[in-house]
Amino acid sequence: MSLLSIVGSFQAPLTILLVIFGPSLLPRLINLFRPKPPSSTPEPVRPPRPISLKLTLGIHTLWILKQLIIPPYDLFVNNNIPISTSNAQIRYTLLGPESPNQQVHPLLELLMTRLKIMDNRLLYSKFGHRSLMDCVWCQTPMDYSIYSLPDILGWYLLEAVLLGMMGWSWIAGQEAGRRAEVWRNSLGWTLVVVAITEVGVKWGWDLRVVEGDALHLASIIHTLRSIFLLSFPLTYTFLPLPSPQVSPNTLAAIISNTTSTLRLTSLARAAVQRSPRVRETWNILGKRDAERTGIARRDEDVRRIVRELSLDEAGMRVGARGWMRDGWNGMVRVDPNPNANSSTQAGM
Repeated sequence: MSLLSIVGSFQAPLTILLVIFGPSLLPRLINLFRPKPPSSTPEPVRPPRPISLKLTLGIHTLWILKQLIIPPYDLFVNNNIPISTSNAQIRYTLLGPESPNQQVHPLLELLMTRLKIMDNRLLYSKFGHRSLMDCVWCQTPMDYSIYSLPDILGWYLLEAVLLGMMGWSWIAGQEAGRRAEVWRNSLGWTLVVVAITEVGVKWGWDLRVVEGDALHLASIIHTLRSIFLLSFPLTYTFLPLPSPQVSPNTLAAIISNTTSTLRLTSLARAAVQRSPRVRETWNILGKRDAERTGIARRDEDVRRIVRELSLDEAGMRVGARGWMRDGWNGMVRVDPNPNANSSTQAGM
């Protein structure tokens, strides 16, 4: 209860900090838990996020921020009065100084009548202003729980619809299908679990009056729910995707081209070695290229550009070799002891 009390006390500052720092801190927080790719595998380049996705997230963020900045009305929270305040003070707060001679709406009169009982005030703190005022037939906590159920589930249903829309490529871009395949089921079940948890907390939490006041559960749950729903689509957008699996057919074509290139290179070198004149010209060209490479490596401008681009020649070479080795090992299995297999088959 102490944690929820702290959240309720600092609801406004937390909301302001979330609005200011939330969008910039969330991607960095996710990157802390993102697995680093192996050194031999180059990090894939992600396509830019489309304008339609940014517009959808912007509209959703503004709508949730409105719910945080302007939460549902709560008699005790908005007027900063304890739950054990007198009935006259509650009537004065709701109706103003003209309360004795003022025509009162029947639902408002019903609310004031219900709030004369402390148990109903605790139900007010648990289920909110709307349930105690609008539900005419509600008598027991179960009735209020059933009445508030559509309002609770509606939030998560709209979030589930947004999650499904973000699986469309014309909204979320080229990676929408892969992202939905990897993360949509997990986050969908997360929505279900959070919705069931909220319903269970409102139904099973037994509120008590301590020092004349009680925990304003409905207001605190609204704040926590809004923060969760605000971060939910942003988390889905920035969650990492596994590297795409390369098709064996693609690897076969690449390895075939590489083999042909190496074979032609070997034949060209053999032909060069047979001709003294061509061999001499080849050596001259090789020395000239080596000198140019050395001059370029010693040039300060070239070094500065390499540092700015974060180029690592040795790392790129090792990565390319590792990528070719992994692809080759994935396609071709070399038997370490072929003679043993041959003798076994002959014996059979």
